[in-house]
Amino acid sequence: MTDYQVIWRGPVLSSSTGYGNASREYAAALHRQGVDVKVETHSRGIPAATHDGRRPGLIRKLIGKPYASNKPKLLIYHSPDWTIDMGREKRRFDKIILMTAWETAHIPRNKLPVLNRYDAICVPSSQNVKAMVSSGVTVPVYLAPHGADTSRYRPDNRKISLRGMEDRFVFVSVFDFLHRKNPELLLRAYWEEFTAADRTALVIKTYSPRHKKSGEWIRRTVLDFKKKLGISGNTAPLVLLTHVLEDEQMKGLYTLGNAFVLPTRGEAVGLPYMEALASGVPVIATCWGGQMDFLHGGNSFLVRCRLQNPAIGIRSREALSPFYRSLFLNQDQLWAEPDLQDLKRQMRMAYEKPELSREKGVQGREDMMLHTWDRGGIALKHAIERLRRP
Repeated sequence: MTDYQVIWRGPVLSSSTGYGNASREYAAALHRQGVDVKVETHSRGIPAATHDGRRPGLIRKLIGKPYASNKPKLLIYHSPDWTIDMGREKRRFDKIILMTAWETAHIPRNKLPVLNRYDAICVPSSQNVKAMVSSGVTVPVYLAPHGADTSRYRPDNRKISLRGMEDRFVFVSVFDFLHRKNPELLLRAYWEEFTAADRTALVIKTYSPRHKKSGEWIRRTVLDFKKKLGISGNTAPLVLLTHVLEDEQMKGLYTLGNAFVLPTRGEAVGLPYMEALASGVPVIATCWGGQMDFLHGGNSFLVRCRLQNPAIGIRSREALSPFYRSLFLNQDQLWAEPDLQDLKRQMRMAYEKPELSREKGVQGREDMMLHTWDRGGIALKHAIERLRRP
């Protein structure tokens, strides 16, 4: 056990978010590396939940663990909300590390004074390291990558049962119904490229964190968008899943797919890409963002893109879910705008070359076997110990 104690303050009881899942996995990985970990829970900036997901025994044990009285203590604050009472926390802890993520090419200038009060910052992708350093973060920035849960997401998971999917090439997509995830481009590409004559289907698992009746609102929004595009007649099947799926159903949703598709504008990591690849399913993805740490031509169909200010798309008439605009409207912000025609081309290629899709899926599974959470835990422990050196 280490001669210091890490207080991990994160949304470990949130089961519905990537932040919640990552918080549990990082804390558990540090524990496996022999770090003395004590967990404090918080839900600031994260939808609250009441259980601890996939690691109930260990996380509850770490929550109940006492604070060390005879060791230096370091706080790791895991949150998208970067503001804490720094004066109070510095009286309690020897070092304070922010574990966070960001989705554009630059950090807003008004956030730099907040970030530079930490002793160090850990981020999950090289894209995030570059964004932090190039934007003017002056404290040490360390890479501690996310991992793939290859024991949970497996190619042999039983497929979810959905009527009408037999003998079809199924595109699967999983995302929050947000502008950053680019639902309008995915829908438009699918409707324009495929008709009922193609043996395809698109299954989207989504929800809107801004609407209590998210399923009803999403369905209405999608239907209105189709009418706005002037698309009618014999289109290829689209299935919208807006309800909560049980764990077995979620795992089976990935294996139902012949390809996973998400033309996102910006990701710090892109956990659904990792979950699809771990399930042996190739991905069709934007070729910019944190996902490029593990995506390549051997496991993916990569979609060309250009970088532009988020305000352009958010203010577009086609924007389906332009929320959180205050986060991304700074003039110095950039993120990806994937090319519509290239997205259609990559989807068509995946469909017409199923053997190539299968080969990319096999390679993706092999790649994810190396992208473990222990790898992230080792990197995080090394960052902590570099920071502690005199």
